[in-house]
Formats: sequence, structure tokens, C-alpha cells
Amino acid sequence: MAFHFTISRDNLLRAIGAQLNITSKKGNLAILANVLMEVGQNTIVITGTDLEIGLKQTVAAEVFEQGVLTLPAKKLFELARESSSPFLTFQEQEKNWVDITAGSSKYKLAGMPSDEFPQFPEYQEENLVEMPSVVFSDLIDKTVFSIAQDKENMYSLNAALLQKEEQNDKVFLKVVTSDGHRLTIMTKEVDQKIRSLLFNQVTLIPRRGIQEIRKFCEDKDIFLFGLEKKQAVLKSEDSLLIIRLMQGEFPDFQGILNIISKENLVSIDRLRFLEALKRINLFTEDLFKAIKIEISSNHMILSSQNADFGSAKDEFDITYTGEPLTLGFNCRYFIDTLQVMEGNIINAYISSDESPCLIESEEDDGFVSIIMPMKL
Repeated sequence: MAFHFTISRDNLLRAIGAQLNITSKKGNLAILANVLMEVGQNTIVITGTDLEIGLKQTVAAEVFEQGVLTLPAKKLFELARESSSPFLTFQEQEKNWVDITAGSSKYKLAGMPSDEFPQFPEYQEENLVEMPSVVFSDLIDKTVFSIAQDKENMYSLNAALLQKEEQNDKVFLKVVTSDGHRLTIMTKEVDQKIRSLLFNQVTLIPRRGIQEIRKFCEDKDIFLFGLEKKQAVLKSEDSLLIIRLMQGEFPDFQGILNIISKENLVSIDRLRFLEALKRINLFTEDLFKAIKIEISSNHMILSSQNADFGSAKDEFDITYTGEPLTLGFNCRYFIDTLQVMEGNIINAYISSDESPCLIESEEDDGFVSIIMPMKL
């Protein structure tokens, strides 16, 4: 049956906009660039998938005729974005063509039959537990920057490790990310309901999946969350997000934590350090962003050099009583870490010129960052 409906421009824009990162992935199946539109009684279910991430949304509409068809997501979004009309009317014609009316504008858009669209994954409703959005928002915001890009050699580093920990009648969720040069950990206490979540021995959520979860959290206070052997499930009143989990092992981050000594402490004003790093970064070489950090009694000097533009230097007071140190680090790694941290003072632990730097703050409970040194 050919569908016919009118939908709010804002509702369409919001729904299709949420699908763009999923449908824009280049693949072998042309239909994956489309969204499936299932027009029912006064609602439209809009589904997008790239076979790894699937998003299903229910949107209100004035429906005259029910039906099912797929339409190109990017073109739908552009059409709605540029339209000045508050409502758009869709009417399916022969051979999968759709007439779209938006005020004085009229369009013809080519669709594809729905029978070619992949089946949406099934999931176990009874395994879902309530999750406050703020929990995942904080876990992701504090760790997403150090997930490896696709070009990195170790496949499993293209994902975030999700763990559940139970300590003294308390339950915690932990997210760990690393790109091989830095490691970031964020741990948050959660409700006792989370005890029932079923975790795999290693639960790896791919980087794109983490990004979609963060978007899913934006306009919700709470949602249902579940883990199955091969997928993570997030569900709200009008949306369902399913992400295929990655298979593989994650580096032994606990072993790295255990070998870092917390004896040589440097206490630094976080904002002063961050501002200095941003200035110093202007004169680093583009590829490695290398800076020199010189630490002596209650004093720090930052410096960088660029063969084409010149050099930069900044110095300020810190709290430190250990032996003098001269260190090399990627400036960008420190900036990324300090930008997501909370608190006025950070504690950095550095044992020697060749040891990693561990950063935490008494004002940011659960956050730990480890940055590997560079040779100058």
C-alpha cells in the first residue's frame, strides 16, 4: 500500500539527523544509505542501520494512508533542513517514487523497496535495566578522546572497554580507553539495579557505537540499557539503539596501573597548566606535538620548537620537592585530558624521565589518565 502522511519539519529533521552518522557509512549495499519508513496509525517508525549500529525511532505524524518504503537519509535531511515550511507532506507514487510538498515547494524523491532492507536485530526486553543518562554521558565524555582511530594497529583499541565492579555493597561502571600512547579510565558508582546487567568476559563497544550512545543520552533523563553476548541495547519511549559489540582482548590496564609509583608527586593548577599547554602547542611540529617539560623545585618550564615558525616557552609555579626532571610528551594528550577533568588542582605522578605520567584529581573522583613519554 502507498503511504500518504504529513509530518512536522522539526520532528523529521530531528529523527533523520540522528540517523546520518549511521547511514553515511560507505558500504557495499546501496540501501544502507536509506532509512526505512514504516507508516502506521498516526506514527512513523524510522529505522537506519549499517549492520553494526541500528537506530529505530517512532515519530508522530498525521497519516492518511499507511505503507512502507525506504528513502535516502541524506537527501531527506537536506530537504527538511532547507525547507521554510513547518510541515512536509509525503505521498508515495508508482515505482517507489515519492511526491513531497513543503509549502510552495514540490519535490520528487526516488525510494527503494523495503524488502531489500536488513532485518532489525531482536533483543531480550527482560534483560534491560534503568540507566540515568548522566552516568553514560560522564563516562563517555571523560574517555572517548583516547579511543584509537581506525588506522591504529591493535584492532581492539578502536573500542571502549565497559566493566562492572562490585565493592563493599556498592556497584560501579567503568569505561577504559587507550590508543596505545595513553590510557584513560573513568569509574562511576551506579544504582544497585545495575548488578543484574549481564557482562561478557570482555565487553568492547566500538568507537562509533560509543559516539551514538552519547548522542542517545542528550535529550533523555533515563533510558533502559542491556548487554547481550553480541550487542548492547538502549531503549527509550520513542527510540531503540542496538550496537554490535566488538570481539577481542583489551590490554592489561590494571597491570600498567600497578607498576606506576605514586611517590613522586607534582601538584599543578589545572587551568594555568591547560592555558600554557595551548599556547605552547602553537609551536609544536604537526605530527608528534612534542613539548619539553622541565620540573624542578616548585617550578615548571614548558617549551616547544617548530622548524618553520619558531619556538615558545612558558614557566610557572607548581608544588614539587623531588629531583629535577626533563621530560618529553605529546602536548595534545595533556590538553585532551585536562579539558575533560574537573577540579582546580591536578596531581601528576612521574617517577623518571622515561616513565609514564599518571594524572588524577581529588576533585574528580574515578578519573585516571596515563600518558606515555616521548624521546626528545
